[in-house]
Amino acid sequence: MEPSPVVWHTQVVQLETDLERVSSQPECSICFTTYDNVFKTPKLLDCTHTFCLECLSRIMATTMDPQNSKISCPFCRHPTTIPKKGPPGLTTSQEVLCRLPVHLQHEEPVWLDGERLCYQRPIDIPGVPGFCICVDIGASGRNTVSSFQTQPRLGLLERLMDCKRLLLFMFLMLLLLGIILWPLQCIVTTGSLRCSSQELQMPTTTPSTTTVNG
Repeated sequence: MEPSPVVWHTQVVQLETDLERVSSQPECSICFTTYDNVFKTPKLLDCTHTFCLECLSRIMATTMDPQNSKISCPFCRHPTTIPKKGPPGLTTSQEVLCRLPVHLQHEEPVWLDGERLCYQRPIDIPGVPGFCICVDIGASGRNTVSSFQTQPRLGLLERLMDCKRLLLFMFLMLLLLGIILWPLQCIVTTGSLRCSSQELQMPTTTPSTTTVNG
């Protein structure tokens, strides 16, 4: 009787590679860039086609008639009315946004400033203002990114504190000037550091002599 063959059972685990993970994320059909929650936010047109905010802003800046606030879909040419806030005011595709990583599923506020898309990036440091990052979407076609530091707006309490500090600074300066100018005034008027020209005279007593008559 022949011995039965030994069969080894192995468990196959299907691992998702980094390339597959990246390719599974949705991307814009115009720039082929993965969506995010800032400049690449997925925006929904009336024809249900979705494109990133930056691409739609560039299309608006280069092709849209100023008198006709509508943008044509790059795929089907269906017109979509642009809100007063510009492309950032278009409806965000929540279906696409929910397919992004968890930290990108919260849409960040982006606004249109002339021919730039701007976004204020906060800093998790108390007292340090955030940075405003802008992307040029003008007709020149330049793909430039600029950032500048924004100054924090002072509240009423901070303004009062600044006023108190200013008054305290002025008082200290006046006091310092008085301390410096007072000896100089004494030198000019009396020729010495003593401000009184009359020296105090100590009373002198003459010993009395008594004569004793013999």
